[in-house]
Amino acid sequence: MIKNPFTIFEPYRDMLDVRMLKREDDVASDEETQRVLGMEEIVVLDQEHGHRCIVVSTPSSRTEKADAAATDRPGLTLTIRFADCQNFIVFDPIKKVLCLIHAGWRGVQCEAIAQAFLCMQSEWRVLPRDVLVGAGPSLCRTCAEFTDPGKEVPELVSYAQGRCIDLNGAADDQLFSLGVTRDRFERIDDCTLCNPEKYWTYRGGKDEVVKNGKRNVLAATLCKQK
Repeated sequence: MIKNPFTIFEPYRDMLDVRMLKREDDVASDEETQRVLGMEEIVVLDQEHGHRCIVVSTPSSRTEKADAAATDRPGLTLTIRFADCQNFIVFDPIKKVLCLIHAGWRGVQCEAIAQAFLCMQSEWRVLPRDVLVGAGPSLCRTCAEFTDPGKEVPELVSYAQGRCIDLNGAADDQLFSLGVTRDRFERIDDCTLCNPEKYWTYRGGKDEVVKNGKRNVLAATLCKQK
């Protein structure tokens, strides 16, 4: 487990706790995830590669179909499971709001990121210019290969280079177009497929293992103030 993998959140360690589980942590079930994270209350979504974002205030274990969750409740750990898909932490230190987003190529195409920001704006009036965003490991530009990008991901064809799509670039542009500033954004450059010894990867030959539940996990918690 890596604690606080993003430098952008370092000044806020008394407000935000971030943890990442990788292949070496070897978790599949929600119970294993909770045990390894060492957190008392966690939220686990039934991720479906869509754009639904929910507001949460209590623990749950895959009872809600959604790909993003937002909260303002200290002590409640939000989690996102990922193999090759993009994963984001959005933190507003002013409103003290936290959101985690799962966005594979389907999520990027259906604008899951924008929907998550709409959810936060509606519930807490969060402004994109006020947030900090961390993007975890995912497929790099040369590993996100498709059979026919024009048919499979028509909305993202402008990001195509041959049969590969720059999914990271597409997501970054969506964030910046919403109003997130570049100096408040950080992306971990690791590619899950290029580093199969570090991360679970669906495209890297571990598809059956991943289908059976093995995942990397991004988790974050708003700290309880003393």
